[in-house]
Amino acid sequence: MTIQPVNNLAFDEGGDVLLKACERFLAWLDQVGYESYDPYDIWGTRYGLWSRKVYYSKKWLGIPLVAPLVAMELNCPSLRALFVEKERFATADAQILLGLLNLYRIVGWRKYLERAVALGKELLAYSISDYSGPCWGYPFDWQNSKDAVWPKNTPYITCTPYCYEAFLGLFVATEERKYLEIAMGIAEFVYKDILSIQTGPNSAAGSYSPFDKRQVVNASAYRAYVLMDAGQRFGRQDYLKTSRENLNFVLVSQEEDGSWMYAMNEAKSYIDNFHTCFNLKNLFKIYRIEPDVRIETSIRRGFAYYLQNLIDSGGNPKPFAVKPRMQFARIEMYDFAEAITLGSMIGDMVLDAGALARSLADKLIQEYQLPDGHFVTRVFRGGFRHCFPFLRWPQAQLFYALTNLLKTQDSKTQEAR
Repeated sequence: MTIQPVNNLAFDEGGDVLLKACERFLAWLDQVGYESYDPYDIWGTRYGLWSRKVYYSKKWLGIPLVAPLVAMELNCPSLRALFVEKERFATADAQILLGLLNLYRIVGWRKYLERAVALGKELLAYSISDYSGPCWGYPFDWQNSKDAVWPKNTPYITCTPYCYEAFLGLFVATEERKYLEIAMGIAEFVYKDILSIQTGPNSAAGSYSPFDKRQVVNASAYRAYVLMDAGQRFGRQDYLKTSRENLNFVLVSQEEDGSWMYAMNEAKSYIDNFHTCFNLKNLFKIYRIEPDVRIETSIRRGFAYYLQNLIDSGGNPKPFAVKPRMQFARIEMYDFAEAITLGSMIGDMVLDAGALARSLADKLIQEYQLPDGHFVTRVFRGGFRHCFPFLRWPQAQLFYALTNLLKTQDSKTQEAR
């Protein structure tokens, strides 16, 4: 499949349309603030946890129990305000911060840096204590599988790496050593508190939290990246050894067709869009630090599978290649975000990835950015649009994705000069 931009809207006038889309989003964010509801918050209530547990264990008996919450999400997601409160989400704050730093790097406006610095202070203030270093999770109870419920503020390897990158970015932008020291502390959490589950010679999965032994591929990829970066940056051979073990697990978990199941030690797993992007983008980050032909080969195979099986005939991301359960969404905008970010990263290695990113950015701005500046959340079958905004899923990711693409375009422009 060859992907072409819809009409190059986002790249006319030196990227001005991309920048204006980002500015519209930030204007909306100024109005609503950084506290947000979340797609999973209602499932963290006592009823949500109970009904989901029954559904996981006794599917048909559980359907009538989860149906009211599914109906609410489909028809009136704002009703969650009766049951839950808005919260701060580290994944969202960190990616917005990184997006602001991208804009500061591109256009040099100090307002972006000042806003990023303020956001970094707030992000650190609600980090989770009692671990080896700063870490972050979700502010609600989360049933991560049919057998386990993790209480709110359990730290996760899928949240914390964005904060690691955010504080490194603040260090680069400000040259203030305190940010580097925060990043050092985060890396120590990732090394000491996230578990290594040996899966073979020189191969180990990284746990999702400090309390589980699931072999989740994207969790291992996140850990491998942080420890590779921190190991090289801070001269820690112990970090590098563990990173390479996690990397080997990710590489050997890849199927012959280029795909990854979500987890390797679960009977019922799945292949979905944005987790595949997580694997590929973390592999590429590692490759930039320590080039390895195995990693390049894995990325090329993985993206070939992605393009064939997780992009539909209209050029839109498909939520699943192998589905875990009933699926109502036809388009998840989280998938848009991760595909744009991935393409902006690996586009020089895999040309189709860059073309896909530009195509999706065009569609995002033209079709899915609303007049007030925020983006559609998802599109259900039949074309019905879910427009109730959740910062963690995927408003922050979409903003960050556009800034990543804008940064890539700016770099190419600078090189051309």
